[in-house]
Amino acid sequence: MKGNWPKIALAVLVVAVLVTVLVTVLGCGPQGETLTIFHAGSLAVPFADLGAEFEALNPDVDIVFTSGGSATIISNAIVQEDAGESPPDIVASADYKLIPDRMYGGGYADWYIAFARNTMVLCYSDNATGSDDIVSENRTWYDVLRNEDVSYGHSDPDQDPCGYRTLLVVQLTEMYYCDNATDFGLEPDPDAADLYDVLIPGSEHERGRTDGTSENRTSEEVVSAKSVDLIVALESGDLDYAFEYRSVAVQHELNYIDLIDYINLSKIDAELPGVEEFYATASIEILKDPGPPEVYEAQCGAAIVYGVTIPVHAENEELAAGFIELLLSETGKEIIETENGQPMLDPPICDHSENLPESLQDLFD
Repeated sequence: MKGNWPKIALAVLVVAVLVTVLVTVLGCGPQGETLTIFHAGSLAVPFADLGAEFEALNPDVDIVFTSGGSATIISNAIVQEDAGESPPDIVASADYKLIPDRMYGGGYADWYIAFARNTMVLCYSDNATGSDDIVSENRTWYDVLRNEDVSYGHSDPDQDPCGYRTLLVVQLTEMYYCDNATDFGLEPDPDAADLYDVLIPGSEHERGRTDGTSENRTSEEVVSAKSVDLIVALESGDLDYAFEYRSVAVQHELNYIDLIDYINLSKIDAELPGVEEFYATASIEILKDPGPPEVYEAQCGAAIVYGVTIPVHAENEELAAGFIELLLSETGKEIIETENGQPMLDPPICDHSENLPESLQDLFD
């Protein structure tokens, strides 16, 4: 036995060396690719499902999602690139217009695809005061929010399109049910009078940015960074009502109240003649550049349409194009629309198809 020990030791040493080399070689081998996606918070659930499908089709790809208010994620993408870092591979916004408005001028993007729609609704917690009366149509939602001791939430209009759309919805409600009621064959409703000032008080650049109450109501306004942050508070009962997208309400199985089409920002003229002109009568100013000095821009009411793009300097354009191709496919429609309650545009719209990656250009010939 003693005579064989050197041979055994040598054999063990050789095996150990081989294992070390093998581990080193494997460790230096291909580790797969990472696809980075910045997206609106309201796309979190459907994009997670779509991402799982994409990773199943591409086992070597790992997708990293970053969710937030659309204005915020676009600003973060720009700041990231300006700092010398690679931008995200995909940016998906709940307002397609933010892509050309904020990314074209600086050369950060040069096309967008408008791909989906949504609808504003009013969600409520299980025991929200007045919710039974609203559902039974004994009272209007704005009567309850104005006159009851309840809390209602929305997202920050400067960070999240759902936030400024909430403010537009309140303006449109005042116009439809009071100021312009006779144009729609209605009697003006006193509960809708001055509704915007009552529910969203403050100066033009203060409205909807801070929590609070006003002397004209007993309810409380709650503001969050993005609309999906309100879901936990609704589910726990800490918040009575919240303005959300219908797709978010469906995905999280929330109670919600439908708003009429002249108010919910869901329709175009082809579906409801004159509705786009009425939407556009509502307007707020949102922060475009924090400065200094701060720069604001007017945001008029319009139908809710989502957009997606690949930044000009994205590292993984081919992978990103593959994800968008899946998004626009029948499989993507099944995931986004059927499973997650978010209607797709049919057909999708692209503003500069000549700038698309080659693999996507056939979709818009």
